Order: sequence, then C-alpha cells, then structure tokens
Amino acid sequence: MIFDYIKNIDEYKTLHPNFEKAFGFIRTADLENLPNGKHPVKGEDIYASVSEYHTKEEGYLEKHVKYIDIQLVTRGTEKIGFLGLEDQEIRDHYDEDKDIAFYFGDCEYIILQPGLFAIFFPEDLHKPGISVYNSVKVKKIVIKVKAEV
Repeated sequence: MIFDYIKNIDEYKTLHPNFEKAFGFIRTADLENLPNGKHPVKGEDIYASVSEYHTKEEGYLEKHVKYIDIQLVTRGTEKIGFLGLEDQEIRDHYDEDKDIAFYFGDCEYIILQPGLFAIFFPEDLHKPGISVYNSVKVKKIVIKVKAEV
C-alpha cells in the first residue's frame, strides 16, 4: 500500500509499467467534473471508475487479483482500512467477474481527502468508504490498473 500527496505521485511511476499513463490521467483529467461511471484510459488495462456515495459506519476488507487500485477523492473525506493479506477469514470468496473477495479482520486506517491518494496492490486488503465522524457524501475516483502486463 502507498499513501501520499497527489503532488508526489510521479515518484511512484516506475513501480508499474502502466502507472505513468494512469498518473497522467490523474494530472490532466477534470476529475471533479467526470460523470459517474467507467472511463477508459487504456482499454481494459487502465480505466477510471467514478462514483458518488455516502460514507458508512462499517464495511468489510476487500481484495482484488486482476487490478491495482489507485484511489482518490475530489469531494468529501473517508477512512480506508488497510491490512496485508495473511490468513484472514474469508467472508465472500473471490468473484472473478467482479475481481473482488471480502474478508473479516481488524485493520489500521488512513484518512483519504482531496489532495491525497492511496494505491492498493493485490496483496493489500482495504476497506473503503468508512465515515470519519459522520456520514458525508464523497466523490471518488478509482483508477484500475491491470496488475499483470
């Protein structure tokens, strides 16, 4: 997992062959005005998923196999739990079509707000969309980068 300021995002472009293109999209797209939905950046190798929702009190840890998540918010603030994948109890087995599995487990939290980003690799469990204090409306962009090139 990586958590940093967006102004530092280029420091991570060598970690994956498609990060430079994904980060370019983050730097140049009008993220605040992107409509909800899926936005191709490089076919199915890189795409942005935009959503708006209200944060919640609790959730489950999730894991992806096919994609790396680059998560940022343009509006609102949320907590995201994180934990390395070890021997956590599975809540819902991996769904290949949705590229997601859910787990139980205690985790640490980061606070995601405008100006920050987090990257979750396939070995990183994460629990997004959690309220910091009260439920707030969040606009979130998740750049999905295919893990294997």
